[in-house]
Amino acid sequence: MEELRVTRRLKRLIETEYNVENASDLALALANNGITEITDGIRERIYYLQQNCRNVAFDNYWFVALVVNHSLEEIMDRYLLYEKYTGNTLCDVDCLAFSCEKEAVYISLLTEYGLDHEQIVSAMKMVVELGSIAKSEEDARRILKDLNIFGIADDVRNQFISDNADLLFNDYAREANQVFECLCQKYGKDGGFACLKEHPEYIRLGVEKMSMKDQVMAYLYDDEAIFFGLRDGNYEKPDGTELLI
Repeated sequence: MEELRVTRRLKRLIETEYNVENASDLALALANNGITEITDGIRERIYYLQQNCRNVAFDNYWFVALVVNHSLEEIMDRYLLYEKYTGNTLCDVDCLAFSCEKEAVYISLLTEYGLDHEQIVSAMKMVVELGSIAKSEEDARRILKDLNIFGIADDVRNQFISDNADLLFNDYAREANQVFECLCQKYGKDGGFACLKEHPEYIRLGVEKMSMKDQVMAYLYDDEAIFFGLRDGNYEKPDGTELLI
């Protein structure tokens, strides 16, 4: 009961001080961590995030996690990491889920695979922008190993990794190994990789949607059909309406 009273009190204080109506999650997280007042440290973190992040919402999971569980110095380090790779001065709060420790892990992994400095910087820019949906070290290592199914030369593989890090290291792309296997079975190793290089969005779409896309293109493609945004999986039909795959 005491924790509930503290949570309600913190919610009222936060919503009054910051003129918001969605402070329940933040208030509960603070109370669960034994914080009963809006301290200067909490205010500094909130202010820093409001100054450097787009569309800050008090009920955003990562906003709450950063304010409650990380120091201002840690938040600043993550922001500077984002700024270093992207050159942008504003970021989404979710991007700050990517830590300096995780940067070191990725750089070590990419170096191990033989990517050069320019390729690593290019890949890291995309990975940092993924933020909270960047793969774990284990999953990142697994997908690079899965690429070996194509039997491609290291330099070709590494350039593909650099060019498509946003797809390869996106945690939502969980069927990539099945996509690779499907392409090899359908076109052979060389043909499969050539197809993947032309359509890297297959990594994100997965086998089922990849097959659906192929069927749609085969059915609709003629002299009058125009398709746009293949990387995003969006197609425009001849009448101008959008077909989503």
